[in-house]
Amino acid sequence: MVFLGTEWFVRVFQFSKDKKLHFMVKQKYKQGNKKNALLAGGVINSNMIESIADEASDVEGSDEEQNNEESSEDDELNGLDIPEAKLPVLRSIVSKGKVVASDQQPNFQFGEKSEDAEKLAIREELSALTFEELQKLKEKIGSKKFNLTLTGVKKKTQVRTDFKRANPNRPREISSKSRRLETKVAIQVPKVFRNDPRFDNLCGEFRERAFHKNYDFVNKMKEDEVKKLKEELREETVPKRIEKIKYLIQRMENQIRAEKTRKLEEEKQEEEKRITIEALREGKSPYFATKSARKERDLKEKFDSLKEDGRLNQYMAKKRKHNAQRDRKHMPSNDY
Repeated sequence: MVFLGTEWFVRVFQFSKDKKLHFMVKQKYKQGNKKNALLAGGVINSNMIESIADEASDVEGSDEEQNNEESSEDDELNGLDIPEAKLPVLRSIVSKGKVVASDQQPNFQFGEKSEDAEKLAIREELSALTFEELQKLKEKIGSKKFNLTLTGVKKKTQVRTDFKRANPNRPREISSKSRRLETKVAIQVPKVFRNDPRFDNLCGEFRERAFHKNYDFVNKMKEDEVKKLKEELREETVPKRIEKIKYLIQRMENQIRAEKTRKLEEEKQEEEKRITIEALREGKSPYFATKSARKERDLKEKFDSLKEDGRLNQYMAKKRKHNAQRDRKHMPSNDY
């Protein structure tokens, strides 16, 4: 704390209670007779005079230093293009900034409330200045001092990072904070654009008949592969390999059979369409077959083909067995 210029004769007032004597001491002090002013108290000895005089000289030296600082602040602020009406505000801000910057340790004498009050007072003073004036002041006194004046934030104390064992029998101390992972340098790889023609509009619309017509050779290749697999199956001796070949043969035969069924159905639809067009050309009403009529026609064709191959009796026996098992499930049991 800075001692006031009149503190040395305030000590004298403590030894006297007479108002006239106080007035006399004050007058002597104004005239420059410090010792006479001290003796005017009448109740202090020479040793006290010397000690108080020394204090007074120290106070005068501090007052002179304060005046020199104020004059240096005036020289700094005179270089700025700021109106004279706002110079007192800037002087107070600069002085407070120097006090804050000079303090290395926090001062808890007045508590947190006094610090908050000082911050609010500084902010109120700064609110009267324009942004241009604040920028000039910041460039003149330095951004570090300006920020300390405004916020009063001090450097944080460094946390101990080297954890050593105080005793070899104790466990090692480890920081509770999670370690920051090292950033890996990512190599930029060009993005691969994958295009599925089934869902791409640029590839056109899917036409099933045109597709089967263009890729009809695949079914012929499958028939050739089935023949090769059957030849390989005769020569194979490994059981696992035999099972795998049988599975492939059955799968490909099912695919070939399904493709033949699809072709027959497509031929029937084309035949119905041809009959309908001819009926319209002749002026007759067209005939559109129902689902039940188509089902009956397909069943008749199937029986005819089985009869030609000689497999009709085998098919009928298998069909009767299946129907009997189905009916047996719905019949009441004799357990009751």
